[in-house]
Amino acid sequence: MLTPTTLLLLSPLLYLLTLLFRTALHRLRVRSLGCSPVAVYPHKDPILGLDLFRETLRAMNTHALLPLWDARFKRYGNTHYTLTLGKWVLMTNEPENVKVILGTKMAEWPIDGPRLHASVPVLGRKSVFTTNGAQWREARGMIRPSFVRDQVADLHCFAKHVGNFLNAIPKDGSTFDMQELLLSMTMDSSTDFLLGYSTNSLLEPSPEAKQFLEDFEYTSREAAKKSRLGTLLNLLPNGEFQAAVTRVREYVRAYIRKSQAEKTDKKERDYVFLHEILKSGADEEHAIDQVLSVIIAGRDTTAAAMTACFYYLARNPEVVKKLRKEIFDVEDEMPTWEQLKNMKYLNMVIKEGLRLFPPASTNSRAPIKDTVLPRGGGPDGKQSILVPKGQVVRWSLYSLHRRKDIWGEDAHEFRPERWDENLRVGWEYIPFSGGPRICLGQQFALTQIEYALFKFFRAFKSIEPRDDNGPLLLRTNLTVTFAKGCLVSATPDSN
Repeated sequence: MLTPTTLLLLSPLLYLLTLLFRTALHRLRVRSLGCSPVAVYPHKDPILGLDLFRETLRAMNTHALLPLWDARFKRYGNTHYTLTLGKWVLMTNEPENVKVILGTKMAEWPIDGPRLHASVPVLGRKSVFTTNGAQWREARGMIRPSFVRDQVADLHCFAKHVGNFLNAIPKDGSTFDMQELLLSMTMDSSTDFLLGYSTNSLLEPSPEAKQFLEDFEYTSREAAKKSRLGTLLNLLPNGEFQAAVTRVREYVRAYIRKSQAEKTDKKERDYVFLHEILKSGADEEHAIDQVLSVIIAGRDTTAAAMTACFYYLARNPEVVKKLRKEIFDVEDEMPTWEQLKNMKYLNMVIKEGLRLFPPASTNSRAPIKDTVLPRGGGPDGKQSILVPKGQVVRWSLYSLHRRKDIWGEDAHEFRPERWDENLRVGWEYIPFSGGPRICLGQQFALTQIEYALFKFFRAFKSIEPRDDNGPLLLRTNLTVTFAKGCLVSATPDSN
C-alpha cells in the first residue's frame, strides 16, 4: 500500500509521465492535421521554467523586457514556446498569425487568460478591453459615438491644453522631461473630453488628481506584471494594489456624481463622453469601467506616441528642418483638421514614431478550442502549427515592427522617408491593433499628436536630447513608457 510519503516522493515522476503522455498525444495530433512542430526555448528548468522567469523578472526590473524578447525572437525563431511558472506561452512575431487571432478568426480568440485576469481589477468586468461577444459589442457601441469625426476634429478642445503644454516648456534652453509634460497634457485633455472637467495637471493639479495619477500608473504597472509573469501572481494577496485600485475607481466615481449633481452648470465641452454613457442607462460601475478604459486609450497611449516622436526628433535635426518647412507652409496659426491630415511629412514622422515605439507593444490571447495558425512550424518557421485550446499566445509589436526582413536593414533606425518609398504593409504595421477590435480612438490620438507637433514646431525651432545617450529603457505597464523620462531642451523660434 502506498503511503502519503511515498506518493509525495513519486509526485514529480507522475507529473513528468503525465507531461510526456500529453506531449506524445499533441505530436500525434500535429501530424494528423498536417502541421509542423514549433521551436522550444532551451530551458534549464523544464518543469516550472524558473530560469526564464528569473531572466524575465530581471529584464522587467531593469526596463529591458522588450529588447530581451526581441533577442529571443532572433535567436529561437519568430514563433517559439517558453515556460513561465509551469505555464507554456507561445511567443509569435508573425503578421499572418496576428491577422488570424485579431481578424479572420477573432471569435476563436477571446480576451482571456493572464491578460484578462490582470486587467479586470483595474478596468472592471464590463470594460471594452475585458469583455467578449455581446458584452463587448455593447461596450464598443457605447464608446463609438464619442470618436466620430465631429468630435475628434474639434481642435479647440486640444488647443487649450496644448497651449498649457507649450507654456510649461522652459524657454531658456534648460533641461525638462518631455514625457512628464505630455502625460499631464493628455490627462488634462482626456478628462476634459471624457468627464467635462479637466484635471488641469499642467496648471494647478489638486492633491486628488496627483494621487489618481500615481495610483493609476502603479496599478497599470502591477497589472502588466501579473499578465507577463504568470497567473500564479494573481493568487497572491496584494493589499497595496487593491487599495490603489479602490482609490482610482473612487476618483472617477466622484466625477460621475459631480456631473450628476451639477447638470445645470456650464461644462468645459458641449459634448461629454460621460454624459452620453449615463444617458445610455449605464450604472456607476459600468461607467467607471468605460472611462478608465478610454483614459488608457486617450491618455497613456497618446502621450507615449508623442513622447516617442519627440525622442527621435531630438536626435534627428534634419528631419526637424523638413518638418518645420512643411508646418510653415501652412499660413494659419490654427490649422484645420483637414490641413493636418494633408500634411504628408508630418504624418510620415508620426507613423515612424509609432512603428519604433508602439505604445501597446505586447498583447496576448488564448483560443477557446484547438485551432491552427498559419506560421511558426518546421525548420524555417513557415509551416502551419496546432495551438491547443487554452494555450496562451503572446506577440510583440516592438519586435514585429523592427523585423529586418519586412522593414529592411535599417529597421531599427528612425527614417520617416521609408513611408514615401512605396512601402506596402498590412498586418506588419498595427500600432492601433487590427481587426474588429481596432482602436476606436485612433483618429482622436492621431489628431492630438498632429496638432501638438504642429504647434510645438511653430513655437520652437529645435529640440535636443539631454539624457545620458545610453540604451533606451522602456517601462512595460499596460502601455509602454520611457523608464527615465524623455529629457530634452528646446530653443524658441525668435521670429
